[in-house]
Amino acid sequence: MTSAMLQQGQTGRQTDFSSSQLALEPKTPGPLLVATDGSWRSDAAVRAALKISSASGQKVLVLAVHAPLPVMGPEVQIATSPSMDAQSRVGLLGQVADQLDRAGVTDWPVKVTTGYPAATIAKLAKSIDASLIIMGLGGHGVLERVFGDELVLQVLRVGTIPVLAVADNFRDLPQRVLAAVDFSESSKRSLELGGPLVRSGGTMTLTHVITADTDPMDWRATDAPHLGSIRRELGRFAAGIEFGDGVACERRVVAGDPGKELLEIATAMGADLIVTGSHGRNFLNRLLLGSVSTQLLRKAGCSILVAPPLDPPAIEEPQARFAFYEWTERLEEFSRRNAGRRACLEVNDPETVAQVAEDGALFVSASYDPRNARVHLTFGTRECGNGHAIHNIEGVTAIQTLRDRTGKDMLLRIGHGRGRTLLTLER
Repeated sequence: MTSAMLQQGQTGRQTDFSSSQLALEPKTPGPLLVATDGSWRSDAAVRAALKISSASGQKVLVLAVHAPLPVMGPEVQIATSPSMDAQSRVGLLGQVADQLDRAGVTDWPVKVTTGYPAATIAKLAKSIDASLIIMGLGGHGVLERVFGDELVLQVLRVGTIPVLAVADNFRDLPQRVLAAVDFSESSKRSLELGGPLVRSGGTMTLTHVITADTDPMDWRATDAPHLGSIRRELGRFAAGIEFGDGVACERRVVAGDPGKELLEIATAMGADLIVTGSHGRNFLNRLLLGSVSTQLLRKAGCSILVAPPLDPPAIEEPQARFAFYEWTERLEEFSRRNAGRRACLEVNDPETVAQVAEDGALFVSASYDPRNARVHLTFGTRECGNGHAIHNIEGVTAIQTLRDRTGKDMLLRIGHGRGRTLLTLER
Protein backbone atom coordinates (compact mmCIF):
# COMPACT_ATOMS: atom_id res chain seq x y z
CA MET A 1 0.00 0.00 0.00
CA THR A 2 1.03 3.60 -0.44
CA SER A 3 2.06 5.88 2.39
CA ALA A 4 -1.35 7.56 2.09
CA MET A 5 -3.08 4.41 3.33
CA LEU A 6 -3.07 2.56 6.61
CA GLN A 7 -1.72 -0.92 6.66
CA GLN A 8 -4.45 -3.55 6.60
CA GLY A 9 -5.25 -5.10 9.95
CA GLN A 10 -4.61 -2.12 12.21
CA THR A 11 -8.25 -2.06 13.23
CA GLY A 12 -9.57 -4.99 11.25
CA ARG A 13 -11.55 -2.83 8.81
CA GLN A 14 -9.08 -1.21 6.43
CA THR A 15 -9.53 -2.62 2.94
CA ASP A 16 -7.94 -1.57 -0.34
CA PHE A 17 -10.20 -1.42 -3.38
CA SER A 18 -8.64 -3.85 -5.84
CA SER A 19 -10.12 -4.35 -9.29
CA SER A 20 -11.10 -7.91 -8.41
CA GLN A 21 -13.14 -6.74 -5.42
CA LEU A 22 -15.01 -4.25 -7.57
CA ALA A 23 -15.75 -6.53 -10.51
CA LEU A 24 -19.41 -6.10 -11.39
CA GLU A 25 -21.78 -8.30 -13.31
CA PRO A 26 -22.91 -6.94 -16.68
CA LYS A 27 -25.71 -4.41 -16.40
CA THR A 28 -25.41 -4.38 -12.62
CA PRO A 29 -25.59 -0.83 -11.19
CA GLY A 30 -22.29 0.52 -10.00
CA PRO A 31 -21.45 0.42 -6.29
CA LEU A 32 -22.51 3.01 -3.75
CA LEU A 33 -19.63 5.08 -2.40
CA VAL A 34 -20.21 6.37 1.13
CA ALA A 35 -17.98 9.34 1.98
CA THR A 36 -17.79 9.74 5.75
CA ASP A 37 -15.71 11.32 8.48
CA GLY A 38 -17.10 9.07 11.21
CA SER A 39 -19.01 11.94 12.83
CA TRP A 40 -22.73 12.30 13.57
CA ARG A 41 -23.10 14.42 10.43
CA SER A 42 -22.47 11.36 8.25
CA ASP A 43 -24.44 8.81 10.31
CA ALA A 44 -27.46 9.39 8.07
CA ALA A 45 -25.35 8.63 4.99
CA VAL A 46 -24.53 5.20 6.41
CA ARG A 47 -28.20 4.56 7.21
CA ALA A 48 -29.22 5.60 3.69
CA ALA A 49 -26.60 3.38 2.03
CA LEU A 50 -27.78 0.44 4.15
CA LYS A 51 -31.40 0.95 3.06
CA ILE A 52 -30.55 1.45 -0.62
CA SER A 53 -28.18 -1.51 -0.81
CA SER A 54 -30.69 -3.77 0.94
CA ALA A 55 -33.30 -2.85 -1.68
CA SER A 56 -31.03 -2.88 -4.75
CA GLY A 57 -28.34 -5.41 -3.89
CA GLN A 58 -25.60 -2.92 -4.76
CA LYS A 59 -22.17 -3.14 -3.20
CA VAL A 60 -21.22 -0.44 -0.72
CA LEU A 61 -17.73 1.00 -0.36
CA VAL A 62 -16.73 3.39 2.41
CA LEU A 63 -14.19 6.18 2.03
CA ALA A 64 -12.81 8.48 4.71
CA VAL A 65 -10.39 11.20 3.65
CA HIS A 66 -7.95 12.74 6.07
CA ALA A 67 -7.07 16.27 4.99
CA PRO A 68 -3.39 16.98 5.70
CA LEU A 69 -2.70 19.60 8.33
CA PRO A 70 -1.23 22.92 7.18
CA VAL A 71 2.51 23.05 7.55
CA MET A 72 2.27 26.04 9.90
CA GLY A 73 -0.22 28.57 11.14
CA PRO A 74 0.23 32.26 11.83
CA GLU A 75 -0.38 31.87 15.56
CA VAL A 76 0.71 28.32 16.41
CA GLN A 77 3.70 26.87 14.62
CA ILE A 78 3.52 23.07 14.50
CA ALA A 79 5.69 21.04 12.17
CA THR A 80 3.90 17.99 10.77
CA SER A 81 5.42 14.62 9.92
CA PRO A 82 4.37 11.40 8.15
CA SER A 83 3.93 9.73 11.54
CA MET A 84 1.46 12.42 12.62
CA ASP A 85 -0.56 11.86 9.43
CA ALA A 86 -0.51 8.12 10.02
CA GLN A 87 -1.77 8.59 13.59
CA SER A 88 -4.56 10.83 12.31
CA ARG A 89 -5.60 8.18 9.81
CA VAL A 90 -5.65 5.54 12.53
CA GLY A 91 -7.91 7.75 14.63
CA LEU A 92 -10.19 8.44 11.65
CA LEU A 93 -10.40 4.75 10.81
CA GLY A 94 -11.42 4.05 14.41
CA GLN A 95 -14.19 6.63 14.20
CA VAL A 96 -15.52 5.09 11.00
CA ALA A 97 -15.36 1.59 12.49
CA ASP A 98 -17.40 2.78 15.48
CA GLN A 99 -19.89 4.43 13.15
CA LEU A 100 -20.39 1.26 11.12
CA ASP A 101 -20.76 -0.76 14.31
CA ARG A 102 -23.52 1.59 15.47
CA ALA A 103 -25.33 1.00 12.18
CA GLY A 104 -24.91 -2.77 12.42
CA VAL A 105 -22.63 -2.97 9.37
CA THR A 106 -19.92 -5.63 9.41
CA ASP A 107 -18.95 -6.36 5.81
CA TRP A 108 -18.41 -3.07 3.98
CA PRO A 109 -14.84 -2.46 2.80
CA VAL A 110 -13.30 0.75 4.14
CA LYS A 111 -10.52 2.92 2.80
CA VAL A 112 -8.82 5.74 4.69
CA THR A 113 -6.51 7.99 2.73
CA THR A 114 -4.92 11.43 2.89
CA GLY A 115 -5.63 14.14 0.34
CA TYR A 116 -7.91 16.93 -0.76
CA PRO A 117 -11.33 15.49 0.24
CA ALA A 118 -13.53 16.62 -2.68
CA ALA A 119 -11.08 15.61 -5.41
CA THR A 120 -10.26 12.32 -3.67
CA ILE A 121 -13.94 11.39 -3.35
CA ALA A 122 -14.74 12.37 -6.94
CA LYS A 123 -11.74 10.52 -8.40
CA LEU A 124 -12.38 7.29 -6.49
CA ALA A 125 -16.08 7.38 -7.42
CA LYS A 126 -15.11 7.74 -11.08
CA SER A 127 -12.47 5.01 -10.93
CA ILE A 128 -14.86 2.39 -9.51
CA ASP A 129 -17.75 3.51 -11.74
CA ALA A 130 -19.92 4.32 -8.72
CA SER A 131 -23.58 4.93 -9.45
CA LEU A 132 -23.99 7.27 -6.49
CA ILE A 133 -21.91 9.06 -3.87
CA ILE A 134 -23.70 9.18 -0.52
CA MET A 135 -22.73 11.89 1.96
CA GLY A 136 -24.16 13.42 5.11
CA LEU A 137 -25.76 16.85 4.92
CA GLY A 138 -26.28 17.62 8.59
CA GLY A 139 -29.03 19.53 10.38
CA HIS A 140 -31.79 21.83 9.18
CA GLY A 141 -30.50 25.17 10.48
CA VAL A 142 -29.25 27.68 7.92
CA LEU A 143 -25.76 27.85 9.40
CA GLU A 144 -25.57 24.07 9.74
CA ARG A 145 -26.38 23.75 6.03
CA VAL A 146 -23.94 26.46 4.96
CA PHE A 147 -21.04 24.62 6.56
CA GLY A 148 -22.37 21.07 6.47
CA ASP A 149 -22.92 21.09 2.73
CA GLU A 150 -19.63 22.67 1.67
CA LEU A 151 -17.96 19.33 0.96
CA VAL A 152 -21.07 18.13 -0.90
CA LEU A 153 -20.90 21.21 -3.13
CA GLN A 154 -17.19 20.76 -3.73
CA VAL A 155 -17.66 17.14 -4.82
CA LEU A 156 -20.42 18.21 -7.22
CA ARG A 157 -18.24 20.99 -8.57
CA VAL A 158 -15.25 18.80 -9.39
CA GLY A 159 -16.89 15.46 -10.24
CA THR A 160 -19.43 13.85 -12.55
CA ILE A 161 -20.95 11.16 -10.29
CA PRO A 162 -24.37 12.06 -8.76
CA VAL A 163 -24.40 12.81 -5.05
CA LEU A 164 -27.09 11.95 -2.50
CA ALA A 165 -26.75 14.43 0.38
CA VAL A 166 -28.62 12.84 3.27
CA ALA A 167 -30.30 14.94 5.96
CA ASP A 168 -29.86 13.80 9.55
CA ASN A 169 -33.56 12.93 9.88
CA PHE A 170 -33.28 10.10 7.34
CA ARG A 171 -34.73 6.83 8.65
CA ASP A 172 -36.15 5.03 5.60
CA LEU A 173 -36.40 5.26 1.83
CA PRO A 174 -38.40 8.36 0.82
CA GLN A 175 -42.20 8.33 0.57
CA ARG A 176 -42.64 11.76 -1.04
CA VAL A 177 -40.13 12.82 -3.70
CA LEU A 178 -40.01 16.11 -5.57
CA ALA A 179 -38.23 15.93 -8.93
CA ALA A 180 -37.11 19.25 -10.41
CA VAL A 181 -37.31 18.79 -14.19
CA ASP A 182 -35.83 21.30 -16.63
CA PHE A 183 -35.63 18.72 -19.45
CA SER A 184 -31.83 18.70 -19.31
CA GLU A 185 -29.67 15.59 -19.41
CA SER A 186 -28.61 16.05 -15.80
CA SER A 187 -32.22 16.27 -14.58
CA LYS A 188 -32.89 13.05 -16.51
CA ARG A 189 -29.99 11.38 -14.69
CA SER A 190 -31.27 12.54 -11.32
CA LEU A 191 -34.75 11.23 -12.09
CA GLU A 192 -33.41 7.84 -13.19
CA LEU A 193 -31.55 7.53 -9.88
CA GLY A 194 -34.33 8.95 -7.72
CA GLY A 195 -37.18 6.94 -9.20
CA PRO A 196 -36.15 3.53 -7.79
CA LEU A 197 -35.63 5.05 -4.33
CA VAL A 198 -39.32 5.86 -3.76
CA ARG A 199 -40.98 3.48 -1.32
CA SER A 200 -43.90 1.36 -2.44
CA GLY A 201 -47.07 3.43 -2.31
CA GLY A 202 -45.14 6.68 -2.41
CA THR A 203 -45.42 9.70 -4.68
CA MET A 204 -43.06 11.18 -7.26
CA THR A 205 -43.97 14.79 -8.12
CA LEU A 206 -42.43 15.94 -11.40
CA THR A 207 -42.19 19.73 -11.32
CA HIS A 208 -41.17 22.17 -14.02
CA VAL A 209 -40.69 25.84 -13.22
CA ILE A 210 -41.25 28.26 -16.11
CA THR A 211 -38.95 31.29 -15.98
CA ALA A 212 -38.49 34.40 -18.08
CA ASP A 213 -35.12 33.06 -19.22
CA THR A 214 -36.41 29.71 -20.45
CA ASP A 215 -39.74 30.90 -21.92
CA PRO A 216 -39.69 34.70 -22.39
CA MET A 217 -42.95 34.82 -24.37
CA ASP A 218 -45.21 32.60 -22.27
CA TRP A 219 -43.56 32.26 -18.87
CA ARG A 220 -46.49 33.94 -17.10
CA ALA A 221 -49.14 32.10 -19.13
CA THR A 222 -51.64 30.17 -17.01
CA ASP A 223 -54.07 29.02 -19.69
CA ALA A 224 -54.95 25.33 -19.65
CA PRO A 225 -53.64 24.46 -23.14
CA HIS A 226 -50.19 25.90 -22.43
CA LEU A 227 -49.82 24.23 -19.03
CA GLY A 228 -51.31 21.03 -20.39
CA SER A 229 -48.70 20.82 -23.12
CA ILE A 230 -45.89 21.15 -20.58
CA ARG A 231 -47.47 18.48 -18.37
CA ARG A 232 -47.62 16.14 -21.36
CA GLU A 233 -43.96 16.85 -22.03
CA LEU A 234 -43.20 15.95 -18.41
CA GLY A 235 -44.95 12.64 -18.95
CA ARG A 236 -42.91 11.93 -22.07
CA PHE A 237 -39.71 12.97 -20.26
CA ALA A 238 -40.37 10.46 -17.48
CA ALA A 239 -41.39 7.65 -19.84
CA GLY A 240 -39.24 4.61 -19.23
CA ILE A 241 -38.07 5.76 -15.78
CA GLU A 242 -38.24 2.92 -13.27
CA PHE A 243 -40.41 3.67 -10.23
CA GLY A 244 -41.20 1.40 -7.29
CA ASP A 245 -44.37 -0.68 -7.08
CA GLY A 246 -47.48 1.38 -6.51
CA VAL A 247 -45.68 4.72 -6.84
CA ALA A 248 -47.95 7.52 -8.04
CA CYS A 249 -46.47 10.02 -10.51
CA GLU A 250 -47.82 13.58 -10.33
CA ARG A 251 -46.99 16.48 -12.65
CA ARG A 252 -46.87 20.16 -11.71
CA VAL A 253 -46.04 23.30 -13.68
CA VAL A 254 -45.42 26.62 -11.93
CA ALA A 255 -43.88 29.97 -12.90
CA GLY A 256 -41.37 32.08 -11.00
CA ASP A 257 -37.95 31.74 -9.43
CA PRO A 258 -36.99 28.03 -9.59
CA GLY A 259 -35.28 27.82 -6.21
CA LYS A 260 -38.04 29.63 -4.36
CA GLU A 261 -40.87 27.75 -6.07
CA LEU A 262 -39.30 24.34 -5.55
CA LEU A 263 -38.61 25.02 -1.88
CA GLU A 264 -42.21 26.10 -1.34
CA ILE A 265 -43.56 22.99 -3.05
CA ALA A 266 -41.20 20.72 -1.12
CA THR A 267 -42.34 22.25 2.17
CA ALA A 268 -46.03 22.06 1.28
CA MET A 269 -45.85 18.39 0.27
CA GLY A 270 -43.54 17.39 3.12
CA ALA A 271 -40.92 16.05 0.70
CA ASP A 272 -38.48 13.45 2.03
CA LEU A 273 -36.19 13.86 -0.98
CA ILE A 274 -35.60 16.36 -3.78
CA VAL A 275 -33.90 15.19 -6.98
CA THR A 276 -32.44 17.71 -9.40
CA GLY A 277 -29.83 18.20 -12.06
CA SER A 278 -27.09 20.81 -12.16
CA HIS A 279 -26.28 22.57 -15.43
CA GLY A 280 -22.75 23.89 -14.95
CA ARG A 281 -22.47 25.07 -18.56
CA ASN A 282 -19.04 26.41 -17.74
CA PHE A 283 -16.75 26.35 -14.73
CA LEU A 284 -17.88 29.73 -13.40
CA ASN A 285 -21.58 28.79 -13.58
CA ARG A 286 -20.75 25.48 -11.95
CA LEU A 287 -19.35 27.29 -8.93
CA LEU A 288 -21.96 30.03 -8.57
CA LEU A 289 -23.65 30.14 -5.17
CA GLY A 290 -27.00 31.12 -6.65
CA SER A 291 -27.63 27.94 -8.67
CA VAL A 292 -30.91 26.11 -8.05
CA SER A 293 -29.22 22.96 -6.79
CA THR A 294 -27.17 24.98 -4.31
CA GLN A 295 -30.25 26.83 -3.03
CA LEU A 296 -31.95 23.50 -2.45
CA LEU A 297 -28.94 22.08 -0.63
CA ARG A 298 -28.71 25.16 1.55
CA LYS A 299 -32.36 25.64 2.43
CA ALA A 300 -34.41 22.47 2.02
CA GLY A 301 -35.35 20.51 5.13
CA CYS A 302 -34.81 17.13 3.49
CA SER A 303 -32.27 15.04 1.60
CA ILE A 304 -31.15 16.14 -1.89
CA LEU A 305 -29.97 14.08 -4.86
CA VAL A 306 -28.03 16.13 -7.41
CA ALA A 307 -26.73 14.89 -10.76
CA PRO A 308 -23.85 17.09 -12.01
CA PRO A 309 -23.02 17.56 -15.70
CA LEU A 310 -21.39 14.65 -17.50
CA ASP A 311 -18.56 16.82 -18.80
CA PRO A 312 -15.81 16.76 -16.16
CA PRO A 313 -14.04 20.01 -15.25
CA ALA A 314 -10.40 19.89 -16.24
CA ILE A 315 -8.93 20.38 -12.79
CA GLU A 316 -6.14 19.07 -10.69
CA GLU A 317 -6.01 18.84 -6.91
CA PRO A 318 -5.31 22.18 -5.24
CA GLN A 319 -1.91 23.02 -3.98
CA ALA A 320 -1.34 22.36 -0.30
CA ARG A 321 -2.19 25.26 1.95
CA PHE A 322 0.59 27.78 1.81
CA ALA A 323 2.49 28.48 5.01
CA PHE A 324 1.53 31.89 6.39
CA TYR A 325 4.95 33.40 5.71
CA GLU A 326 4.37 32.72 1.97
CA TRP A 327 0.99 34.45 1.74
CA THR A 328 2.25 37.89 0.69
CA GLU A 329 4.44 36.55 -2.10
CA ARG A 330 1.90 33.95 -3.28
CA LEU A 331 -0.91 36.51 -3.59
CA GLU A 332 1.36 38.89 -5.49
CA GLU A 333 2.15 36.09 -7.96
CA PHE A 334 -1.54 35.19 -8.19
CA SER A 335 -2.41 38.80 -8.97
CA ARG A 336 0.21 39.10 -11.71
CA ARG A 337 -1.08 35.94 -13.38
CA ASN A 338 -4.78 36.77 -13.24
CA ALA A 339 -5.31 40.54 -13.30
CA GLY A 340 -8.10 41.42 -15.73
CA ARG A 341 -9.92 38.06 -15.60
CA ARG A 342 -13.63 38.02 -14.77
CA ALA A 343 -14.42 36.47 -11.44
CA CYS A 344 -17.09 35.46 -8.95
CA LEU A 345 -16.59 36.08 -5.23
CA GLU A 346 -18.58 33.81 -2.90
CA VAL A 347 -18.47 34.46 0.85
CA ASN A 348 -19.57 31.87 3.42
CA ASP A 349 -19.39 33.22 6.95
CA PRO A 350 -21.46 32.75 10.15
CA GLU A 351 -21.94 36.51 10.37
CA THR A 352 -23.32 36.92 6.85
CA VAL A 353 -24.53 33.33 6.20
CA ALA A 354 -23.75 33.11 2.46
CA GLN A 355 -23.66 35.54 -0.41
CA VAL A 356 -22.22 36.29 -3.82
CA ALA A 357 -20.30 39.51 -3.29
CA GLU A 358 -19.08 39.88 -6.89
CA ASP A 359 -20.36 38.21 -10.05
CA GLY A 360 -18.60 38.84 -13.34
CA ALA A 361 -16.41 41.69 -12.08
CA LEU A 362 -12.83 42.11 -13.28
CA PHE A 363 -10.26 40.85 -10.81
CA VAL A 364 -7.52 43.41 -10.18
CA SER A 365 -5.39 42.19 -7.28
CA ALA A 366 -5.12 40.22 -4.04
CA SER A 367 -2.77 41.20 -1.23
CA TYR A 368 -2.05 40.13 2.34
CA ASP A 369 -1.39 42.46 5.28
CA PRO A 370 0.53 40.46 7.93
CA ARG A 371 0.00 43.14 10.58
CA ASN A 372 -3.65 42.23 11.00
CA ALA A 373 -3.94 38.91 9.11
CA ARG A 374 -6.12 40.58 6.47
CA VAL A 375 -6.49 39.87 2.74
CA HIS A 376 -7.55 42.68 0.40
CA LEU A 377 -9.31 41.72 -2.85
CA THR A 378 -9.74 44.47 -5.45
CA PHE A 379 -12.14 44.37 -8.40
CA GLY A 380 -12.69 46.66 -11.38
CA THR A 381 -15.75 47.60 -13.37
CA ARG A 382 -16.97 45.50 -16.30
CA GLU A 383 -15.82 48.19 -18.73
CA CYS A 384 -12.33 48.74 -17.43
CA GLY A 385 -9.94 47.36 -14.89
CA ASN A 386 -9.88 50.34 -12.56
CA GLY A 387 -10.31 49.26 -8.97
CA HIS A 388 -13.66 50.31 -7.58
CA ALA A 389 -14.53 47.60 -5.07
CA ILE A 390 -12.32 46.30 -2.27
CA HIS A 391 -13.27 43.32 -0.12
CA ASN A 392 -11.37 42.94 3.14
CA ILE A 393 -11.16 39.50 4.71
CA GLU A 394 -10.28 39.55 8.40
CA GLY A 395 -8.64 36.84 10.49
CA VAL A 396 -7.23 34.80 7.61
CA THR A 397 -6.21 31.27 8.59
CA ALA A 398 -5.53 29.56 5.26
CA ILE A 399 -4.85 30.37 1.60
CA GLN A 400 -5.11 27.80 -1.18
CA THR A 401 -5.26 27.79 -4.98
CA LEU A 402 -6.73 25.43 -7.57
CA ARG A 403 -5.38 25.15 -11.12
CA ASP A 404 -6.43 23.28 -14.23
CA ARG A 405 -4.24 20.73 -15.95
CA THR A 406 -2.54 23.43 -18.00
CA GLY A 407 -1.47 25.29 -14.86
CA LYS A 408 -4.03 28.08 -15.24
CA ASP A 409 -5.55 29.38 -11.99
CA MET A 410 -9.21 28.57 -11.46
CA LEU A 411 -9.90 29.20 -7.79
CA LEU A 412 -8.50 31.04 -4.77
CA ARG A 413 -9.76 29.79 -1.41
CA ILE A 414 -9.28 31.91 1.71
CA GLY A 415 -10.13 30.48 5.12
CA HIS A 416 -11.08 32.84 7.96
CA GLY A 417 -12.35 31.62 11.32
CA ARG A 418 -15.29 29.28 10.65
CA GLY A 419 -15.85 30.83 7.23
CA ARG A 420 -14.25 30.72 3.83
CA THR A 421 -14.23 32.92 0.75
CA LEU A 422 -13.97 31.54 -2.78
CA LEU A 423 -12.67 33.61 -5.68
CA THR A 424 -13.57 31.74 -8.88
CA LEU A 425 -11.97 32.88 -12.14
CA GLU A 426 -13.86 32.52 -15.40
CA ARG A 427 -12.05 30.35 -17.93
